[in-house]
Amino acid sequence: MPYQVNCPSCGATLAFRPGTMVAVCGYCKALSARTDRDPQLIGKVGDLLDTGSALTLGKEGQFAGRKFTVAGRTQLKHPLGGFWDEWYLAFDDGRWGWLAEAQGRNYLTFRQDLNQPLPPAGSLSAGATLDLGRQGRWVVSEISEGAFLSAEGEIPWAVELGASYRFADLSGANGSFATLDYSEEPPLFFPGRQVELDELKLSGGLAPRTEKRKALSLPCPHCAGPLTLRAPDETKRVGCPSCGSLLDASEGRLTYLRSLQQPDARMWIPLGTEGRLGGVPLTCVGYLRRACVIEGTKYDWGEYLLMDPKHGFHWLVESDGHWNLAQNVPASEFQRTGANAKAISYQGKLYKRFQDVEAFVEGVYGEFYWKVEQNERAQVAEFVNAPISLSEEIQHQPGGGQEVNWSRSTYQEAAEIGKAFALKGAPPTPQGIASNQPNPLWGSARQLGLWMVGALALLFLILMVEGFTHREKLVYQETYALAERLPAAKTAPGENAQEPIFFSPSFRIEDGSKNIEVKLSAPVENNWIAVEGSLVNQDTGVAELFELAVSYYHGSDSDGAWSEGGRTETVYLSALPAGNYVLAISPQWDGPRPSVSAFTVELRSGVLRWLYPVLALVGILLVPILGMFRALAFENRRWQESMYTSQGTGGGD
Repeated sequence: MPYQVNCPSCGATLAFRPGTMVAVCGYCKALSARTDRDPQLIGKVGDLLDTGSALTLGKEGQFAGRKFTVAGRTQLKHPLGGFWDEWYLAFDDGRWGWLAEAQGRNYLTFRQDLNQPLPPAGSLSAGATLDLGRQGRWVVSEISEGAFLSAEGEIPWAVELGASYRFADLSGANGSFATLDYSEEPPLFFPGRQVELDELKLSGGLAPRTEKRKALSLPCPHCAGPLTLRAPDETKRVGCPSCGSLLDASEGRLTYLRSLQQPDARMWIPLGTEGRLGGVPLTCVGYLRRACVIEGTKYDWGEYLLMDPKHGFHWLVESDGHWNLAQNVPASEFQRTGANAKAISYQGKLYKRFQDVEAFVEGVYGEFYWKVEQNERAQVAEFVNAPISLSEEIQHQPGGGQEVNWSRSTYQEAAEIGKAFALKGAPPTPQGIASNQPNPLWGSARQLGLWMVGALALLFLILMVEGFTHREKLVYQETYALAERLPAAKTAPGENAQEPIFFSPSFRIEDGSKNIEVKLSAPVENNWIAVEGSLVNQDTGVAELFELAVSYYHGSDSDGAWSEGGRTETVYLSALPAGNYVLAISPQWDGPRPSVSAFTVELRSGVLRWLYPVLALVGILLVPILGMFRALAFENRRWQESMYTSQGTGGGD
């Protein structure tokens, strides 16, 4: 049961249930600390800021089968200008749940004791991995502090007026979330996860959210030019597009901070433009001109802040005519090895490191949900597997804090952006190759590859059928003895022996649809022999002429033994009509006597020639190989822009 006492300021009843450290009087807003006797007055809190929350004090609900009551709330301010609510859920079993509500997200955590000491805040860095033993491995997503603004109800920790509290947010596996609270010594560990308010099963449902203020039209306090705040509840900074002034926005009022030397905006989507991208209604409310310097050369790009009335904000990035839509992704979803890993794993795919730069803000136009400053800097690492790129941005905060944000950018076609926002005139023509631009040649290369596989399968089938059904046939074979046909007497000097002519007996070619292979074989030795042949159809008198020659030479020199040529030679004749044929052979040689005593001529029909399948294979492979080379050339050009060209032609869409 809650322990009830009187407020030390006004005497009203204060309730301190088990675990309550301080309480805020609902009448006089006095903040009192629990003691053994009467509560101790700490001071009075200011009014709570209207955050449009659907939660209210005293609401009852249920989570994971356990009942709770919404017992208290604090509001804390972030160093970058925003603020958030922390609601405290008192469960019936005596435990307390901490529900942080910021930028449309809700994180429910519970305090948990660890059997190991937590690292000091000063030893942590954004993006680093923290091993907590049985509690798993975590990625440090932010190291910052929250300044106490106001509170209501019962609070399970010792609040101090005007104090700031150090914390570190962690991102874990499967969407888990945790906070290291350095408001106490030793620090406290609060693990949990992001939740939807519907999961809390609040009695009576959710309270109606306070309607956000509609767009406000205000004059610039420096140039009196008209300004429209399209998200007045969340705007912290405004860059006047008329005079270039940087303005502070607080409760719908604008305060002049300083004049900026703004670069040319080159804004293709004017502020206030409405459109639909991916079916989501969006309004352009802000534009940043950012840049980096690589080896003395400055590269700049534009980032459009788009307001989604239901799901917060999105970023649309344009660089050299290439567009990307970015969305935040928890840091724990990436697997990497070391701070300078050449690749990371995300959703089962490998993303190769493309570049590391220090990005800075050059121009500020429109309104923003944090206190953006000109020359604001962040360390950016990009990893690519087209058409997706992943970016890690590490930003330093006032007071020594750090925050790491991971984003997943999806390449968008310029024509789709123009259509989505009904832009007048064509968007800028893309220049060069973007880091995550889809390779337009991969698709055609893959189609050609599929065609190649099909053609190769058909060719293989044809060759198999041909191999099983093909039957070559010996038509004629004869060995001709030259010594028997030449005169025994030696020829006179300078005269050659008369070259004889041989005629074969009649033979028959049965199948007129098959080719004829003619082969000459002779045991030449450092010499040559040739034949002229005539295959005569006895039925028609038509003759098919051919020539064959064999030569073989060998020897040795200072480089060792050598040889060239061969002792057989083949020629192929087209299919001849079926019929009876006679073969006439006339041998030729160099010198007075032939170089061999005999030679052999062999005729076969229906001989399978591998030249044609090889030519067909080359023809099938040529176009896909050329397509593949073109696609790889595109990848090479992409990675030539990378700081890590040794990564090779990685990627792919």
